[in-house]
Amino acid sequence: MATQSGITISAPNAPHLITNDIPVPSLASKKALVKSLYTSINPVEPFMSHTGVLIESYPAVLGSDATGVVLSTSPDCTKLHVGDYVYGCVPIGLSAYSPFQETFLVDERWIFKKADRIGLEESSTIGAGVLTAGHLVLFGLEITLPAPGTSPGAKDEWIVVMGGSGSVGQYVSQIARIAGYEVLASSSKAKAERALSSGATATFDNRASEADQLAAIKDITGGRFRRVVDASAQAAELSLKALEMSTQGGTKYFATVDDSSPMEATPSVTIHRVQLGLLGRVGEPEGRKVTAQTAEMIEKFEPYLETGELTALDYELAEGQGWQAIIDALGGFEAGKFAKKVVVKVQDE
Repeated sequence: MATQSGITISAPNAPHLITNDIPVPSLASKKALVKSLYTSINPVEPFMSHTGVLIESYPAVLGSDATGVVLSTSPDCTKLHVGDYVYGCVPIGLSAYSPFQETFLVDERWIFKKADRIGLEESSTIGAGVLTAGHLVLFGLEITLPAPGTSPGAKDEWIVVMGGSGSVGQYVSQIARIAGYEVLASSSKAKAERALSSGATATFDNRASEADQLAAIKDITGGRFRRVVDASAQAAELSLKALEMSTQGGTKYFATVDDSSPMEATPSVTIHRVQLGLLGRVGEPEGRKVTAQTAEMIEKFEPYLETGELTALDYELAEGQGWQAIIDALGGFEAGKFAKKVVVKVQDE
């Protein structure tokens, strides 16, 4: 069996090890073998490393956001060809699909094909953020996007985004504005400009008291909202209280990245929890649903990314390249050393 180099962990809380005995994945239907070029760090990597959650087996290769070049494809691939550049969020916890190794598998239905206008480095920052936001907006808030390049017409309605200055929150704002909504985003005062530059119409201070935050939401929107997103996983209670102030009729929607805290829908409020970590787990019903929805979103979002209606967020490139650079970036991420999304170059083409 052919082997390759990369990074593995052997158990929860075990150290990251650089090794050269990782099996090279074998092609299957609709799959392509990709050379890993860039990766970016997300909170899910340290979470999985410490807890073992979502890891299928050990030793495990980690990684979520990836960019690479196609080396080979299965005969039934129609979207991808040798030499194409791809990027996106891989099925996490499934080692064959993970980018912390020389080559990894992608399913052509679950990955973005890179447009010329998108740089290799920046493409590795897009996948997890835009797909999580897409699940929140398209399936959680039940919003339909207009055709790329067309105007949906302005809506006299707001979407409230908790955690609007984070990666997911910024993509929620971008998608909501494409759909014609005004966006009110929560953020710290120091990061308000980041939220505004990503599409938010207005912001409010998420460090204020709950009463002051609710008052700000009511004052800015005039109650003209019935959709709230919690992109922070920390604002469910505030979000549901905010929806009680809505002056809009009909069903109200709450979508969140919090997939574990107790919360219950009511006759007037639907609750949607995003579980992007189930991507690729087609052997279970919820995994099949998430995977099908993700494939649908990728097809919808690719034209917006090609035209620049959806754009990558600010990032910083880590020092060095290769396996030790990834390990160092993971440590720096956990230590809070990076102010922006951090990208690591894996290897030369």
